[in-house]
Amino acid sequence: MKIRLYGTDNFNTSKWSGGDTTQFAIYPENAKYIDRDFVWRLSSASVDVEESTFTKLPDFDRILMVLEGEAVLAHGEERTVKLTALEQDSFSGDARTKCFGKIKDYNLIMKKGCSGSLKVYEVQSTAQTIEKADQGEHTHASYGFYCIEGYVVVSAAGETHMVPAGKQLVLDLDEGEMADLTVMGEGKAVVSEVFYTRFAHAAVDIPEEKATFEDFKTAFKLARGNSKWKKAFKKNKGSDVWYDEALQRKLSLLDKTYIGIILWAVICIVFVILAARGMSHSIVIAVLIAWTLLYALVISPLIYMIVLPKPIKAHIKKVDSLTEYEMQLYLKEQGENEITDKLLKKYKYSKGEGWDVGEESIFSKLKK
Repeated sequence: MKIRLYGTDNFNTSKWSGGDTTQFAIYPENAKYIDRDFVWRLSSASVDVEESTFTKLPDFDRILMVLEGEAVLAHGEERTVKLTALEQDSFSGDARTKCFGKIKDYNLIMKKGCSGSLKVYEVQSTAQTIEKADQGEHTHASYGFYCIEGYVVVSAAGETHMVPAGKQLVLDLDEGEMADLTVMGEGKAVVSEVFYTRFAHAAVDIPEEKATFEDFKTAFKLARGNSKWKKAFKKNKGSDVWYDEALQRKLSLLDKTYIGIILWAVICIVFVILAARGMSHSIVIAVLIAWTLLYALVISPLIYMIVLPKPIKAHIKKVDSLTEYEMQLYLKEQGENEITDKLLKKYKYSKGEGWDVGEESIFSKLKK
């Protein structure tokens, strides 16, 4: 069992369109909400405007509990619910959810396929046993204890931990591990329960290391093969290697920002201007050739080495050695067709979700 206690020093607060969001805990611990690579997340948000729209999270389910105030949640055209303090609602993250009213809430967001709940306990000096749900086929469980007011003392597997108001305690149970959980103290606490299968959802954490010459050699190879033009004519199907999520994110960043190309172009423009002002054209041409070679052989690989996670080779994996989670991502990527997706968006009806005869024909041919 792993025990984590979070306070204001560990909380991560950010802005959203309706107010502030404070992340209390996330699993895995190295996951990032913005990357949507987490299994579950506990947070509290303030809604400071009378009408707001929640961020859509298509791959997740949500449970929202009101801590202060009252509000009406409207989930698209499907249903509405009115919530007052300590009442909650469960809904899919892909719902078009609007909030009417100013509140402070407590959120459990979990990957679809997980199961979870939120319960409020009014803790007293006499110990209360936490009622646990059936874990089903899930291999792992996490329990969270957030103290709303007063203090709560949590006991598990012979260990006791005190959680003051405003702090978050998390207990992660390993596969097959069971533990009797009790709470006592004085005040109120929100107890969260999440069941999940770790190997099916969690990415492998690779510790960052200092750059080496081996990283430069790997970066050199990646820099030569990461341009859009090369990708357009390169067949990726059947490759025996796979780049993990961390490496793909950084490669995508380099691809979108054009950091290296901009640097190369700026230097070229400087020498073109110098040529226009009287510098010998032969010298300018020689310098441009030398600069281009230097950029291709040294500068570009250095940029890649600096940006990419290190050791770079650890993020490049043989397909036959992937974990189940990584294999799921690999198979999904192999089934994607970027050209098809772009054409489907281009020809999509403006009035509805369907396709006309011509578009259906295009879609069929592309899939073949």
